[in-house]
Amino acid sequence: MSLHLAADEPGAAPAPSASGGVNAGFDMSVMARTLAALFAAGATLALLTVALPHSARASDVGLLAIVGVAYIVAGALSWRAATVPGWVLRLALAWGSTLVTGVAYFSAQSPSPLVFFYLWVFLYSAYFFTTREMIAQIVYVGLAYAGLLAARAPSGGIAAWWLVGMGSLLVAAILIRSMRERVELLITRLYDAARTDPLTKLLNRRGFRELLDLELERARRGKGQMTLLVGDVDHFKEVNDRSGHSVGDAALQRVARLMREGKRAIDALARVGGAEFAMILPDTDPRDAFAIAERLRDAVRGEFAADAVPVTISFGVVGYGQHGETAASLLRAADEALDAAKANGRDRSVLHHQALRAAPRVDAKSRDVEGERFVAVILDLAEAVDLRFSGSARHSETVGRYAEMMGRELGFSEQRAARVQLAGRLHDIGKVAVPDSVLSKPAKLTEEEFAVIKRHPDLGAQILEHQSLADVREWVRAHHERPDGRGYPLGLRGEEITIEARVLAVADAYEAMTSDRAYSPSIGHAAARTELERCADTQFDGRVVQAFLAVLERDARHAQAALTTTNAV
Repeated sequence: MSLHLAADEPGAAPAPSASGGVNAGFDMSVMARTLAALFAAGATLALLTVALPHSARASDVGLLAIVGVAYIVAGALSWRAATVPGWVLRLALAWGSTLVTGVAYFSAQSPSPLVFFYLWVFLYSAYFFTTREMIAQIVYVGLAYAGLLAARAPSGGIAAWWLVGMGSLLVAAILIRSMRERVELLITRLYDAARTDPLTKLLNRRGFRELLDLELERARRGKGQMTLLVGDVDHFKEVNDRSGHSVGDAALQRVARLMREGKRAIDALARVGGAEFAMILPDTDPRDAFAIAERLRDAVRGEFAADAVPVTISFGVVGYGQHGETAASLLRAADEALDAAKANGRDRSVLHHQALRAAPRVDAKSRDVEGERFVAVILDLAEAVDLRFSGSARHSETVGRYAEMMGRELGFSEQRAARVQLAGRLHDIGKVAVPDSVLSKPAKLTEEEFAVIKRHPDLGAQILEHQSLADVREWVRAHHERPDGRGYPLGLRGEEITIEARVLAVADAYEAMTSDRAYSPSIGHAAARTELERCADTQFDGRVVQAFLAVLERDARHAQAALTTTNAV
């Protein structure tokens, strides 16, 4: 049993800050380049003022001088964008306000329309700077505009023009400030969602790993203790097989609730795999953590004692310092302790001991820890791709489940069926390189856009370039090939296509036809089955289609029988 965590993967960057500040939540180089673009745009507009017919009272020399200075500032900001400090951006923006005032003055026009030359100052400072810095910029612009009005007094009075102009710009600044806050709130929510398991609402694998890195760093600096519990629900596959995935999902939610209720406020709980949970216990001795694991284990056994499939859980317990110094070493030790719990009968907790390192591992000969961790990272990426184009991480999971069902029906061994299930979960990973505009386009794709889509099986195979996925890689590459030779990317036909790739093709097509997408609503299960039969031996392998339809028919009969029994009771 393994946590399947990318233990050697660097922690991701922290979430963008929602607070203000020239450095808060923004890339300084982006800010510098944006300001450079504004200087260049302003200089170009001023240059047009000189080039186009204009008042004879305008000072061309003055305008050209401002244009030259603005282009120089734009070039300097672009050149040093990666290293420019925040104070330079504040100074540059104030200098930009000065240049805008100069353009308005040397143009020799009534300043009323030229007030909108200041708009970029308001919008930039409102979006990128703190509230205090934004106010300072606005005050400076207000003074500059007042001086301009005094020099070029318009009809109607200076005060009236100043109030109308500054009021209009202030409204724009408030609007952009509000939009920034809403965008930051959305980013924060998306950040949280990417680190939350949708079923149990606990941290997911990514969120757990980031928090583990932070807690390890805290323990190192404070020379304190930290303990890690890892748990795996025993024989969980039997729950899904006997009672269905909905019952299995409900069981995982119940386990999550029990563990949430049994932890302390300072502890962090995560679901890091299908039926695998992990808990970080700061400032906790391993023996105290062992007692917590035993209490949780008893709670789980008691909760499910009366169920049709009694559920239990096994735990491995490891402590920072005693069993490992890094996330990778702690997770390896946790795997060893959990393996020992499973090997000794399950429904038990095991505190890691050095002797476990020399003990035979469960399935040691076939175990490839490095490969498992690579697969864990790739599965995370596949889920992220699913969320991008379907709004759910269930598409590839469902394709994998369908593929496994067909594999069993076709006589695949347990191991081979599991491999084709993994291939189903990874089949669309190449879409990570496809732009959102193509993935989510509601209209028919152009030839160029379809050519981009047709590359994703080959890109997926390149991403899966790892010795532990040699078989899966080729199945993913060929899952859009067709028996009639009209598939892509290789144009294979008939028996040139592996049976596993033909299985993936049917599973992928059926799931797509029965799900709502931006470019196509669901056609329903009945119509999807008809479409599979119609395209058998052309787009799909006929034998695979018949196997899948047989599985679906059998499942429908079982569901109807279960419903009849429930109604009778």
